[in-house]
Amino acid sequence: MDKITQHIDVSIADLNAIARIGYWQLDTSSETYTLDDISCEITQLPNGTTLSTKEKPPFCPTGNKWAVIQETLAKAIEQKSSFNHEVELFLPEGNTIWVLLIGKGNYDEDGSCVNVSGMVQDITVRKNSEIEIFKKNEILNYTENKASLGHWKWDLNSNVITCSRNISRIVGFPDGEQITIEQLTERVHPEDKKKVQDHLNNAVKTKSFTTLLHRYILIDGTERIIQVLGEPLLNDADELTGFMCSSQDITSKKHFEDELFEKNKLFLTSQQKAHFGYWQWNLKTGLFSCSENMADALGFERGVEFTMSDLLKDVPEENRKDILNTLDKTIKTKSFVEFTHPIYMRGELRHIKVTGEVYTDLDGNILNILGISQDITDQKNFENELISKNELLGFAEQITKIGNWQWDLNTNKIKWSTNLYRIFGREENSPIVFDVYYNHIHPEDREMVSDIIDITLESKDFEKVIHRIVLENGKVKTVELLARAIRDQYGNAIEMLGTLQDVSEQRAEEMKFKGLLESAPNATLILDESNIIQMINKQAERLFKYTPEELVGSNIDLLIPSRFDEKRAPLREAFYANPTIKTYDMGAGLHMQDKDGKEIPVQVTLGPLQIEDGLLLSVVIRDITEEKRYQEKILKAKEDLEILTQELTAQNHQLADFTQITSHNLRAPVSNLNSLLDIYKMMDDEEEQKELFKKFEIVIEHLTLTLNTLIEALTAKNHTSLERSEVSFEDTLTKTKEIFTAEITKTKAIIKSDFAKVDSIRYHKIYLESIFQNLIGNALKYKSKERVPELEISSKIDNGKTTLSFKDNGLGIDLAKHGHKIFGLNKVFHNHPEAKGIGLFMTKTQIEAMGGKITVTSKVDEGTTFNIHFI
Repeated sequence: MDKITQHIDVSIADLNAIARIGYWQLDTSSETYTLDDISCEITQLPNGTTLSTKEKPPFCPTGNKWAVIQETLAKAIEQKSSFNHEVELFLPEGNTIWVLLIGKGNYDEDGSCVNVSGMVQDITVRKNSEIEIFKKNEILNYTENKASLGHWKWDLNSNVITCSRNISRIVGFPDGEQITIEQLTERVHPEDKKKVQDHLNNAVKTKSFTTLLHRYILIDGTERIIQVLGEPLLNDADELTGFMCSSQDITSKKHFEDELFEKNKLFLTSQQKAHFGYWQWNLKTGLFSCSENMADALGFERGVEFTMSDLLKDVPEENRKDILNTLDKTIKTKSFVEFTHPIYMRGELRHIKVTGEVYTDLDGNILNILGISQDITDQKNFENELISKNELLGFAEQITKIGNWQWDLNTNKIKWSTNLYRIFGREENSPIVFDVYYNHIHPEDREMVSDIIDITLESKDFEKVIHRIVLENGKVKTVELLARAIRDQYGNAIEMLGTLQDVSEQRAEEMKFKGLLESAPNATLILDESNIIQMINKQAERLFKYTPEELVGSNIDLLIPSRFDEKRAPLREAFYANPTIKTYDMGAGLHMQDKDGKEIPVQVTLGPLQIEDGLLLSVVIRDITEEKRYQEKILKAKEDLEILTQELTAQNHQLADFTQITSHNLRAPVSNLNSLLDIYKMMDDEEEQKELFKKFEIVIEHLTLTLNTLIEALTAKNHTSLERSEVSFEDTLTKTKEIFTAEITKTKAIIKSDFAKVDSIRYHKIYLESIFQNLIGNALKYKSKERVPELEISSKIDNGKTTLSFKDNGLGIDLAKHGHKIFGLNKVFHNHPEAKGIGLFMTKTQIEAMGGKITVTSKVDEGTTFNIHFI
């Protein structure tokens, strides 16, 4: 039995050595490890080596790997469980191995760990395989991701789909999770779902999977184009168990194909538009093939090869030899020599430019020659026309004293036209750089020109600049420089083009004209036909408070209020239809406005200025503010004079009335007084004298009444400010009715009133009571004997003004006969014993003194209506 056991132990040791399994034991009391020979061999330690838990062994030289092992082991001892741990070790030879550490604690009766027994196994080969597989999977996933590709397996028995990581990411499911075919196709474009379903059903039915294209909506809403390839999976009985498929996002590829197709169409179109075609010459067969566009142009059948003779058949005979010699030279030099030749196409002589490329093999033998033939007839004609126009341009430049130039900013080389050399007095075609031009600029103008050129080179457009140049003989000229910058794709200036014109004569004329303009006494603007201001004088600067820089180049609309636009348009058209000097009156008075928006009354005179470039407009503007002020003063004085005249006229009328009263009403009382006085002197009897004094009193009383009436009338006429207060119509009527109580009772008069619309007015209280007494008194006084007197008094608002009406049914007045004198003093129209002609005169006088007026309507034997219009 001992021999069998010994034999078994030897066999186990041999197997452990083959499997590279070693044993170790941890003594917890001494905290040391004992290793067997295989463990030492695996870790490349000397046989019999013991390790301390407190010191890093050689195979864990860096990091905390040994601490992790100790921590894992301590946790297993504490929990009284076994542990299993894979760890990478670093061997002294410099290589690494992976080992599996397995161990379990042994405990005494008290539960304390006495020791730990374990084994170590070299698992490097297995671990390296796992790592390699992991790397390959990562590479596969990376490749699928980059190629927008993923694979999936469809198990028909379980209807389960197993996806690669990339497919899981695309469809939005966790990696490794199995899904159904319905979940896989859930976000297929709605318009493609039926096509996809039919395709899958047909694949199951036919046990084959053809290429499938469909659209797919990603989680973010993006639409992609997917290409699906598949292979059927069959069991040993040739039964279909599923499909192994790959899905690839070919959106970019599809777009590229579509773009390529479009570009091919554009290329064909460009051949037609640019009149060119391409051809290929196979030197082995000596035959040519060409594009469809070239075949159509030459009258050849599309897609059919042709010979050199066919190619040259429409070329004039005198040009064929030159073409053949050029092609021979191309073959000898193996470099295509460009040439141009004439050819008859559809009976018309055209010019063809031929370019190409020679292709050779590695040994330098020509494989074929590829060429392009382009119809350049239009270009040829254009070149001939351009030569002719250049000659005309040179002639025109000489006449207009203009030259053109080009400045290459990279090389600093400048090209001048022939006439530009003439302007600067330099020898034609002599080398020109910027310094040559710069040294000719007048010293006082150099800084200005440099600044403008710098601005142009930076970003802004070039503005024309006028400056002086000094020739070598000392002569000074004035020139106008125009330029623009040419920029590359990055916005950097690479070239400048421009013109330069000798404007010395024009400048001299402008200075003369400017002097005349400045000497003008009024503000003057010079406009072009588009109403753009070209020039102003100092008076215009002062009047409108703008600087020349602010006004020149602006539309004159800036200075004219928009309310005059409608009136200005026809006047402007009329002026240009007959351009003569005209002064315009805008009816209500033309105004212009300065920089602050203040309006200025002006008088405008327009005049034409004919120059070489067309018609200019001279606008002379005279500020008539003072004239307007004087005019307003005169008009005010005229109005005041008219008012004074009216007042004097009224007073004259009043004086005339007063004179009439004096001559009529006072003559008798005064005469009576004189007669009584004479009688009095002759009387001796005292009783007779007393009786005579009574008659004196009666005459004096009449005279006093007349004088007081006239004084009151004159006082009313001369009042310019009368005290006003809120007076009630109803209250005033009540007081008046009380005064006339006896007369109203005696005549049984009916007085009606309606003050519902307006019951009061701010007025002179005494005047309003007088008006009521006079008009009501007249209605009672001049009642008809045929009917009971009725009087209607009412008020209303008419156009915002108060109107008071007194309507009676009395005798009435013949207005046709008496209307012009109805309100005159002492004017009576009925034989009434109490009629004196004072009441209506006083009423009208008092109403007009308050700024109002009175009107009357009447019919004889029907009644009269008086309307008082208050202000």
